Amino acid sequence: MESESSQPAKKNWMARAGHALISASENQGCWPTLYRFLKWLTWIFILLYVVALVAFIAALSWIGEKNVTSAFLLYLPPAIWWLPAVPLAFFGLLLNRKALLILLLGMLWFGYAFLGWRMGGTGENPSGALKVMTYNRGQHMNQSLQPFKEATTPDIILFQEASGRAAGYAAAADYSEFIATKSLGEHTILSRYPILEEALLPALPGNSPKAARFVIDWNGKQVAIYSVHLQTPRDVLGAQMRGGFLYGILGLPGTPWAAKRRQLQIFWDDQMADAELILKAVREDPLPAIVAGDFNAPHMGYIHRLITRELGDSHATVGQGCGFSFPGSTHNPLSAGGPWMRIDYVFFTQHWQAVNCITEPDRPSQHRALTSTLVLKNL
Repeated sequence: MESESSQPAKKNWMARAGHALISASENQGCWPTLYRFLKWLTWIFILLYVVALVAFIAALSWIGEKNVTSAFLLYLPPAIWWLPAVPLAFFGLLLNRKALLILLLGMLWFGYAFLGWRMGGTGENPSGALKVMTYNRGQHMNQSLQPFKEATTPDIILFQEASGRAAGYAAAADYSEFIATKSLGEHTILSRYPILEEALLPALPGNSPKAARFVIDWNGKQVAIYSVHLQTPRDVLGAQMRGGFLYGILGLPGTPWAAKRRQLQIFWDDQMADAELILKAVREDPLPAIVAGDFNAPHMGYIHRLITRELGDSHATVGQGCGFSFPGSTHNPLSAGGPWMRIDYVFFTQHWQAVNCITEPDRPSQHRALTSTLVLKNL
């Protein structure tokens, strides 16, 4: 039998529970209103993110190296820019499926436009094609190029940072298929075909040449092969990493930071001028030309857009995956320890059609090699 003292406590508990139920019943309209607000908020944030992403990529492509800040942003791991998509996708899945679809379409476009992801070419190696490999062998970490060379069987190999290496490759049994080898400046070429000419391209006043031109006799046809190595931005990026990248925004004319912005911009102006010099030489070349090497210019920047106005990009045309070639080995979790930039290219004039382009899949060298297969058109 319950004591009389426990009955008031029980009644008080029941009264409180009853009041809570009544209160919840009276406020049952709050959740639908809150849900609609969160659904609308999710839509707005996803839309703003996708629009900002598109505007950001367009700015990098059109401005890129022309501004200290955007030049610096070109070299950051792309994962930084898609990280906001992770929580937005979660809220979109819970609250707004239409907004989630917009986000997914935006990320697919991001993968194509910013990451440069491609399905790949036909994979065929037609007869009469010319295969060109490019590889910056500086900081190669004592890793052999032989497996990738054997897998892609190039007709031409262009090395950068390979001063005076021609004699060594000519004497190496592993490279005996190349009947002609030449070193010019830092550039070395290995060729299955005779090399007829070699010359360094003109340079900016006070600067070293950034490209070499070779002419080969390809089954009776003369073909111009350019090996390119634009200056590394390592030092200027190191300076910008310590806050200097902000001078592209803060260093407006008339401000105390304008002089610092101009000083940092000198490097990028020289990079663009060097690219213009190479383009001018290729434009005036009477021969079908292939232009390959380490351009030290990310594929979403202004220099790349400048070049691809006139030349085809093998990876963008028939590449596989993202084609990232640098840095080959890192400890950066945002790139899963691998490369996150495409700065090594095989470009070509309108005389050629690219049918295949393969970037070396895995090797802990600073750069990864790539091989492009090109067919001469009947113009």
